[in-house]
Amino acid sequence: RAGPFSSAVAPSMSFRVFARRAIAATACAGVGAAAYPFVSAPFPRALNEESNASPRERLVVLGSGWGAVALLKNIDPTLYDVSVVSPRNFFLNTPLLPGVTVGTVEARSLIEPVRALLPGKPGDASFFEAAAVAVDPVARTVRCKDESEITAANPEFTLPYDRLVVAVGAPPNTFGTPGVRQHAKFLKEVDDAIDIRRKLADLFETASLPGVPEEEQRKMLSVLVVGGGPTGVEFAAELHDFLREDVPRLYPALRDKISITVVQSADHILNTYDERISKYAEEKFARDGIRILTNRRVTDVAQSHASVTCKKTKKKEKIPFGVCVWSTGLGTTPLVTSIASAAGQPKRRALSVDKYLQIRGLAPRGSAYALGDCADVKSKAAAGGELLDEADELFKRADVDKNGAVDRDEFVNILKTLEKSYPQIATLTKGAADGALRDILSKFDDDGNGSLDRREFRRAMAEADSRLASHPATAQVANQQGEYLAKELNAQGRARRNGNEKPAPTKPFEYVHLGSFATLGGEQAALDTSGSPLPGDFVSQGIGTMVLWYGVYFSNCVSWRNKAMVVLDWTKKGVWGRDSSRV
Repeated sequence: RAGPFSSAVAPSMSFRVFARRAIAATACAGVGAAAYPFVSAPFPRALNEESNASPRERLVVLGSGWGAVALLKNIDPTLYDVSVVSPRNFFLNTPLLPGVTVGTVEARSLIEPVRALLPGKPGDASFFEAAAVAVDPVARTVRCKDESEITAANPEFTLPYDRLVVAVGAPPNTFGTPGVRQHAKFLKEVDDAIDIRRKLADLFETASLPGVPEEEQRKMLSVLVVGGGPTGVEFAAELHDFLREDVPRLYPALRDKISITVVQSADHILNTYDERISKYAEEKFARDGIRILTNRRVTDVAQSHASVTCKKTKKKEKIPFGVCVWSTGLGTTPLVTSIASAAGQPKRRALSVDKYLQIRGLAPRGSAYALGDCADVKSKAAAGGELLDEADELFKRADVDKNGAVDRDEFVNILKTLEKSYPQIATLTKGAADGALRDILSKFDDDGNGSLDRREFRRAMAEADSRLASHPATAQVANQQGEYLAKELNAQGRARRNGNEKPAPTKPFEYVHLGSFATLGGEQAALDTSGSPLPGDFVSQGIGTMVLWYGVYFSNCVSWRNKAMVVLDWTKKGVWGRDSSRV
């Protein structure tokens, strides 16, 4: 039987393909050189030559991802005594991670030691390889624990802080699906990508052994991708390129026995992109022989198959796999859950922050911030569109009789008033009549006395705000948040040195969307510029788009060491193909 990747496969790379890739690699180096003033690395240090007469505030940063590193590259080390705490001692360039799974790039090309990114001169800042396990907002301390293979007699220690930045990211979300953690692979950390690469290499080598039946080979070489977002799509595209370009040379007997299936819960893959891009990607995958199952939910993952249910017809099927890659969204960490509880926040995936990225509910105001995947920043926050920021003032307006509580009639009146200015109120009331509106109060009346105190009223406002759209959990968002917060902290630090004991934030965080890339394989990519200041949106393909993609991701590398290693990996792939070694 002919497999989906058997047609139009050349036994070796054509000169035309090689030339295009060589040109692309050279062009991306030129783009990066031209962009040197803007993206030069290592990160510029925000050194301030002012007097150090005033003691530096203690700034503790939890995490080593995009948000944390963007803050480190912009913070002024003469104003803050910076301590970074993270269980991994490196920064990871996550957008290029799918390429590690098949050898397009090497893992070490995407990482940079955190110690090399610390601001200031040696000794100005500190790094501790440990996990933050608890935060005491009253004492302003962070309890940390060394979770590495080698630990001291007492692996725990405590760090005091004046300012805390929580940028610990978020783990993959399994949605409680049985068997995922036991039998599926995630694609979130560098170890995940290396694990997938080893698994794929093992499957190909085992399937190549004499005496392995064809049916067993096909099962081994079935790759299931759960999740049709950017990570899942880009992994499928990288794998497809490996199958088309390298498998015919490395494993010629297996070239027609491999299959890729993408399972997506929504109606389309890349459903957060423009609809035209989703359609284009689906058509591209169909031409490439990649099977796409939309409106499907994975209900169980076993050792060699996944149970999938169609959400519309309720029809069930079992999809065999040799490797299953799970990429369906983000969960939460125990640390984030404990901080939210200490702040009196409702149970959510991420920490609720205000328009200045300050964690709501932690006193004093401005002592703790959250960035990146672990922070829930509403897209309308900068415009003052969140009820929670005005909750205390709204409570005073609602409490007409000034008895310190909002009764049912007062609650109905304030909801009707707020519907005109805050559309999220409509999602809470859902067009209910007055009688039903009074019943809504009971949802937040914890003590059952028929009225809401200030805390209960704030919970009602938080429930309404939860319906607002949040900024996406992407590297682009986290990077802008880190840059913004560093500038704000620098401004406040300088104001304190000039005698202002309690400087206020200067301006709220505003996210500027610069477009979203998705590589689709075969030297084709999609770029969605909707919602950005860039003109229009488009889908393009060929060498022009790939040069742009190469240039953008080349510039995102955090050091010239990373840039050189990534370009070298791309060049090696173009000249000699991908490395299939299992190490």
